[in-house]
Amino acid sequence: MKKKYNFDFQPKTKPFPHQVETIEYITEHSNVALFDEQGLGKTKIVIEALCNNMAEKVIDGALIICKKSLINNWEDEIEKHSFLKYIVLRGTPSEKGLKFMGFSHFYLINYAGVINEVNRLKMFLKIKKMAVVLDESHKIKNPSSRTAIAILSLRELTSKRVLISGTPIANRPIDLWAQFYFLDSGKLLGRDFNGFKKQYITKLPTNNLNREIEKFQKLRQVIESNSIRRLKSGVLNLPDKRYYNIYVQLQGKQRKLYEQLKRKLYIEIKDIAGNVIIDESSALLKKLLRLAQIASNPFLIDKSYKGIPIKFKKLDELVKNIFDRGEKLIIWSSFVENIRILYRKYRNFGSLRLYGGIPIEKREVIVKRFVGNDKFKILVANPSVAREGLTLTSANNAVYLDRNFNLVDYIQSQDRIHRISQTKICNIYKLIAKDTIDEYIDEIIYKKHNLAEYIQGDINELQKRRYLTKEEILKILG
Repeated sequence: MKKKYNFDFQPKTKPFPHQVETIEYITEHSNVALFDEQGLGKTKIVIEALCNNMAEKVIDGALIICKKSLINNWEDEIEKHSFLKYIVLRGTPSEKGLKFMGFSHFYLINYAGVINEVNRLKMFLKIKKMAVVLDESHKIKNPSSRTAIAILSLRELTSKRVLISGTPIANRPIDLWAQFYFLDSGKLLGRDFNGFKKQYITKLPTNNLNREIEKFQKLRQVIESNSIRRLKSGVLNLPDKRYYNIYVQLQGKQRKLYEQLKRKLYIEIKDIAGNVIIDESSALLKKLLRLAQIASNPFLIDKSYKGIPIKFKKLDELVKNIFDRGEKLIIWSSFVENIRILYRKYRNFGSLRLYGGIPIEKREVIVKRFVGNDKFKILVANPSVAREGLTLTSANNAVYLDRNFNLVDYIQSQDRIHRISQTKICNIYKLIAKDTIDEYIDEIIYKKHNLAEYIQGDINELQKRRYLTKEEILKILG
């Protein structure tokens, strides 16, 4: 006789008012793009909606696909918001095989794991009515990547599909195509990525800017009509977020090193044919980031450098002012060696560090220390590692020592401190070296953000210039 189980599908926690309508919407629809801004509790919303679907027997369970660093976050959230079971699909092949056969409501796997388990996942989805959730769905923005190919191959075997991302346009409008293809097999944005890409990557200079704006208006209408997107400012009563550009001037050997590398790059780039668009995947931009390293800390490039970088001097002043107010801060740097140096530099002030080389289990301990212990006042972190899944509202100050051209790194990392449970005004400080690549990185991030906000429906005005051309890069160097 088959044993019957009685499960409690009711939520453990009460939703915020702004979450109720969205929970109902996701419960009632089989394909959903949830693009709420960071910090609105998207995980809670999706868990409760899926529990409703399981209670109604619309689905047997849900496969949650997320970054490896977010697995523990999903475990915590499922335990916090529901009474249901979860299994993490990791371990040896035989261990994972047993887990696939085990009963659960939520099955958690990371994006890389899908590549290795795609055949077993297909068999699993054929025998169970499953929802598939892509957390940080912009992870599949490149449809030719192994990750995207594996995930898109699961699409037709699912009973329900949900996208979650606060930054669906990670850098460019073409990032949307694969995400929506996963949802609807090309009904909204077409079945041909190359055609979509050709339409939404603009070759500058263009002779018809009004036509360019018109096509982005059409894309905006499609996305707005087929996704859920709310901003914190519209649904939460959070403290203000204030931005400060703090300018410094390179001096002495730091300036000399910067000028030497600038001249070298100018010669390299000048001889490249054409006036191509330069985007974040370009080898040229990777070379340009070497300039950002010198503007941040010349030691990253030249180990003979013994001086104190000008940004470090300004950072000392900022740290003192923040401590005088009795507040905590996060220092963001794209360069791991900077993180190690600053961690040692501020050790007497209770510093902690987060970057890719630190095991995930240890990262959890570090976050708990920073959040729960007043002894630890500074977290030095890499935004590409710590930008997602973390609530760091014990701090209300974020200092960007340096940045790369990645929009998601910048947007998501600052929202670690500006989210539900924050009670203080949040201060975002950008240290920018004048007359350097820093100013252009700031401009490009602004342009990317402006275009993303426009297409997502956050703003109603679109800047007309969006991309770096070879001519502009030579101007940067010149």
